Amino acid sequence: MQNIELANHKKIVTQALSYNDAQTAINSMHYIIALEGANSTYKDSLAITYYRTGNYVSSHLLVKELLTSKPDNTQLLEMNAVSLQSLGATKDAIAAYEILFSKTKNMVHGYQLAMLQYRIKRLAEAQATIVQTLQCEDVENAYLQFSIDKNQNQNVPLKVAAYNLQGLIAFELKDNAAAKQAFDKALEIMPEFTVATQNANAVVVAMQNEQKVKRQSKKE
Repeated sequence: MQNIELANHKKIVTQALSYNDAQTAINSMHYIIALEGANSTYKDSLAITYYRTGNYVSSHLLVKELLTSKPDNTQLLEMNAVSLQSLGATKDAIAAYEILFSKTKNMVHGYQLAMLQYRIKRLAEAQATIVQTLQCEDVENAYLQFSIDKNQNQNVPLKVAAYNLQGLIAFELKDNAAAKQAFDKALEIMPEFTVATQNANAVVVAMQNEQKVKRQSKKE
């Protein structure tokens, strides 16, 4: 009887997912896990379905459990990092991305880690991370969206975005020369990148102001 029930729920999962009915699939996965026990392989499927449907709380909780027995599973590590990031748990997300990036050396993961570190002003860490990120193999067809104004966005290659982030970090660290160099590298690859152009112009103004202050202090 139990085997029949299991088989039926597995069919329901397959059928529900084929019709993009995630909730029905999730319900049947719970039945399967209840019948198969703690080691059911459907826990992985359930975690993935939670993640793909944007249920990041449930995704994180289940992935965290699964990682205790599969600490090197990069798919689970990525789901955990993205779930924590989506939930706004920045410090926990940083810790998760640090583990993930150390294993994958993937430019996407490095960029996300550096961005999170930058946002909470862990600038020395962000600087080290973005240097490592730019040494990673480029990811083909990886783009990020940047807002130009209220109505327009610009798709930017990941490597270009990484150079722009490197410039922002250097600017925060008061290293205007390094910031200008990073923004210029971004613009070498994508001259029409509006945000990098604005950032480069802001650095030029800052450098000019520095020179004015220096000249003024010499006069005094």
